[in-house]
Amino acid sequence: MKMRVSQLKPEAGLRLIENVNGLTKKPIVPKDTIITNEVIDVLNAFAVKEVEAVKADNSEKLIKKKAKNHQIDPISESKQNDKKLLYFQQHYQEVVKEYKKEFQRWQSGGTVDISIIRRLVIPLFEQLEKEPIHVLFLQNYIENVQDYIYHHAISVGLISGYLAKRLNMNRGECFQVTLAGSLCDCGMARVNPGILNQNIINNDDQREIKLHPTYSYKMLQKIPSLSTSAKLAVLKHHERIDGSGYPLKEKGKNIHLYAKIIAIADVYHALICNRIYKTKVSPFRAIEIMTREMFGKLDVSVLQTLTNCLMPLSINMLIKLSTHQIGKILFIDHRYPTRPVIQLVESNEVIQLNEQNDISIKEILNN
Repeated sequence: MKMRVSQLKPEAGLRLIENVNGLTKKPIVPKDTIITNEVIDVLNAFAVKEVEAVKADNSEKLIKKKAKNHQIDPISESKQNDKKLLYFQQHYQEVVKEYKKEFQRWQSGGTVDISIIRRLVIPLFEQLEKEPIHVLFLQNYIENVQDYIYHHAISVGLISGYLAKRLNMNRGECFQVTLAGSLCDCGMARVNPGILNQNIINNDDQREIKLHPTYSYKMLQKIPSLSTSAKLAVLKHHERIDGSGYPLKEKGKNIHLYAKIIAIADVYHALICNRIYKTKVSPFRAIEIMTREMFGKLDVSVLQTLTNCLMPLSINMLIKLSTHQIGKILFIDHRYPTRPVIQLVESNEVIQLNEQNDISIKEILNN
């Protein structure tokens, strides 16, 4: 029978009798799943209002049966983590698809409906807040590099919002930074669409692309629910501390903190993703590039916050090295956050990457 999600109780021993479907081919939650707190969280995250559910005749048998089919495993913590990653990925993919529709509407001359963007991005951000491990895997969710611009928008919003949270901003500010991050490239909808997926970008194309922060600002400037700080962040997210950025070539203290946050999220996500014209690097290598090769351009305190967010999340993660060996991260020395202590899977040999400059982490693997 139909039941409102708001009325579901885990202790009631209910199970779904129909798949809960989204926009992707796989159901958000498959039928015969027992209703738990985790399932209710997923349903709420996808804004599902009603489900078909009945009282389970024998919940324990059903759970064991599903566990045998590898759909539910109440014992294995790693499988539970895999399920959480899958639930988040499905939610994320839903949001990207909806954002793509909005972007295409802007390309046709439509205006930004902030209520739609808020409805899409904020619940996903709240899910990431609870399980920040997802920050490490956002780059893996891009199935088609042609869709990079849509993924980039959502991921920059999520990373920016999480950085704001870690910088102890209040709830309202975190939401404003998340929205600004997700909309900082909305002005790309006003750029010649032929440029967006070119293998080679010439000087004329580059000049047009550099107009996108101004286009974005103009598209958002009359939205009252978006704060002035958020709008300035959109305008200035390509400014650099040393004045080498655009469109205003502003320096240091003249760049709003929100813009400094989004700048770092923007650069970081661009580095860790495959693009039409470049290959991705690992989160570890991205931090090294931002710290060393972009020294003086990005805010040091915000970059340190990003490093402090990401590196501890990778403890016990499997990684692939530049030598093609698989290892497990055992320990991260705060002095060398991008060069952790690794145990090789095949030989159990322990190596310290800060002493092995010719070896680097190529990829973090989904455990």
